[in-house]
Amino acid sequence: MRFHCIVLLSTVLAWSGVQAAGSADADPLETLVVTASALPHSLGESFRSVAVISRDEIAVSPAASLAELLAMTPGVDVQRRGAAGVQADIGIRGASFEQTLVLLNGVPLRDPQTNHHKLNLPVPLSQIERIEIVRGPGGVNHGGFATGGLVNIITRRLDTPAFGMEVRAGEHALRQAGLFLGTGGARSSHSLGVEAKRSDGHLPDEPTDFDLRKVGYDGRLDLERGALTWGLGLDDRQFGAYKFYTADFPDQREETRTRLAYISGQWDVGAWEILPQLYWRAHEDWFQTLVGTTAFINEHETRVQGWGLSARSDAAGHATALGAGGVRERISSNALGERSRDEARLWLAHRRDLAPSSAAELSLNVVDYQAFGRYWLPGAALRHQFSASLSGYASAGRSARQPSYTELHLQTSGNRGRSELAAERSSLYEAGMRWQPGDHSLSAGLFVRRTDQLIDWARLPGNVTWLADQFGGHSSRGVELDWRWRAPLPWVEEIGLAWTSLQTRLDEDAREIKYALDVPRHTLAGHLRLSPAQHWHLGLDARFAERRDADAFWLSARLARQFGRAELFVEADNLLDRVQPEAGFAPLPGRWVAVGWRYASR
Repeated sequence: MRFHCIVLLSTVLAWSGVQAAGSADADPLETLVVTASALPHSLGESFRSVAVISRDEIAVSPAASLAELLAMTPGVDVQRRGAAGVQADIGIRGASFEQTLVLLNGVPLRDPQTNHHKLNLPVPLSQIERIEIVRGPGGVNHGGFATGGLVNIITRRLDTPAFGMEVRAGEHALRQAGLFLGTGGARSSHSLGVEAKRSDGHLPDEPTDFDLRKVGYDGRLDLERGALTWGLGLDDRQFGAYKFYTADFPDQREETRTRLAYISGQWDVGAWEILPQLYWRAHEDWFQTLVGTTAFINEHETRVQGWGLSARSDAAGHATALGAGGVRERISSNALGERSRDEARLWLAHRRDLAPSSAAELSLNVVDYQAFGRYWLPGAALRHQFSASLSGYASAGRSARQPSYTELHLQTSGNRGRSELAAERSSLYEAGMRWQPGDHSLSAGLFVRRTDQLIDWARLPGNVTWLADQFGGHSSRGVELDWRWRAPLPWVEEIGLAWTSLQTRLDEDAREIKYALDVPRHTLAGHLRLSPAQHWHLGLDARFAERRDADAFWLSARLARQFGRAELFVEADNLLDRVQPEAGFAPLPGRWVAVGWRYASR
């Protein structure tokens, strides 16, 4: 009851603020181009529910990791294990971490072992230009994996030299340092980001320490009739994995290493834009569980090689894109065996204006999984501009996901995969609106997702071992509200409130389900950005999630004093000092305070 009162009050406040601004001149929606879709478009002209986190928002956020940053996005559920983004699962609208696709500059970063590792990205926050979140199966050009949605991380492109550095220190012997170097000119751009972060751990008698290092480089060269972009990256992690996956044997350690290389092109050929892409991702995972004095070690090495070739044409009143791609996945593991599999896809998307204020988009993705068959995945969407400040959209789409190697072949005392699993298939339907009168913006969405042969882990009450299985009758339906006010006040920069309500159903046959039902029923998130005095900035983030087993509340703050291009800051995470797990059994740290210094030439 208390939570519903909070939601009602928040909605009334947001609505009253929008009503008050109704007399102001309507500003057009942002013209930022969303590139995560097959047919790029401005944010205001999207056919689907899309959110964008800009570089300015990243700079002032109390979030010190990508996982913490994404957790404040409506419809996105981030479940962390450990501190500082050591390991985190990301789901969208009730979809699991296996059903969410992460991209880096349009390059898909899947892990065939398990997508627990999908946020092992070789990109420091200082190198990110913006983050695009598409809620719903909007990745027609990336195969069938984006059941819940996708996250596309865009790195910075520079036209002049840039330099930045940051140091941070705090409780639990936290030490962090980062460096950003970049240069650009009329025809080329290069950027390099380096970050190192260490801590002795928030539980002194348990393995909760971490040592995280990452480096990312990307470049761009403009050609006479196109451009060439490329990137290299390394993410190296060593950490105590206390209770990460089981409470029965909590003494665990893990080491991972991710290497990434990609190259993409863009050439203009007549009325068409040709877009080739090649990428390679290698991941190594070493995991140790200590039982008494005996150490059990699992080692996994995965390799993913992919290619894509697409073409698109954008003319007055209509646009077309088509393409093909392929992926080869390999794994070498003492627990999962030596295996490989291939995937191929063809896709087509077309957008056409129906009237001066309306447009439609149709798409078809045909994906062929070597071990699981061929799937035809259609999509359709409509958009209408009711006024300069109000637009609406509706979309529907299909997706199909093949099981991970862990779901198929893992055989341990705690988890047993099933080699007979089939691909799971999902359908999503959504409708929404965006309203931006004056300094306010309000977006709202309704969605329904149904999944046939959902893949999850289950066990009977009293059993210890989880068994991979498939389930029918799975559905998720929900509503999202997101309100922001860029306040024209001398001490208030922005106020935001977001509410997500989700109802999930599953035919569970009295068994305990590991992931599908462990999603928040209600989530309320808010942020406040203040300038209490000249050169001072205060940021507050709060998030409440009502889950099946326990509620979670998170409050973070960042206070900074600007000195030209440099700033001193103090950050505090989990201000209320709540001891609460988000994923598995691992307790997250209590209140954690850090101080730091940052310099950025631009």
